[in-house]
Amino acid sequence: MKSMLSIVIGLAATGVIGAETIKLPAPNNDSGVTVMQALKARRSERAFSDKELSLELLSGVLWAANGFNRPDRRTNATGLNKQEISVYVIMKTGAYRYDAKGNSLVKVCDADLRPAIAAQQSFAATAPVSLLIVADVGDPIYAGARSTLSNYDAGIVSGNIYLYCAANGLATVCRRSMDNDALRKALKLPDTTVLHLNHPVGYPAK
Repeated sequence: MKSMLSIVIGLAATGVIGAETIKLPAPNNDSGVTVMQALKARRSERAFSDKELSLELLSGVLWAANGFNRPDRRTNATGLNKQEISVYVIMKTGAYRYDAKGNSLVKVCDADLRPAIAAQQSFAATAPVSLLIVADVGDPIYAGARSTLSNYDAGIVSGNIYLYCAANGLATVCRRSMDNDALRKALKLPDTTVLHLNHPVGYPAK
């Protein structure tokens, strides 16, 4: 299976990316283990191999996190079906927004933002990929008593990431620490966006 790095280099050589969009392969819905086995294996891990993820695995974890499993419904539940959650993919080749409908990554920044994701916890910058969970809470529904609704929705996405990683032999950990200001500026996120959680993802360190 080709590594993410070799695929990115190959695509760059052909001019497919320099690049604004990376088309992902369809997620393999037959991968992994049973739900019960994944729950048994689920854990937080903070040490990562330098082995790159394949595009197939990246597609799978993104689909599990925030993909569409029905024409207008996602793998993650959201309060009042607002679908306010977005996932950004942070890699050394840049930062990308996951386009679930198009099953693709849309580049939003050329910089390696993994140090900003890691903040004071440097181990997080060693993972080949980090997934940033954000919510657009600009809808007036999020005022008042429902102001924390997106917090729970982000937690559901985090749980999906944990289960996919456990089922497919990947390491991850849910984190709140990050450089919010640097990430908001680099990703050009509006003031209505809340940066909730991030998940470094990679193979476990040997």
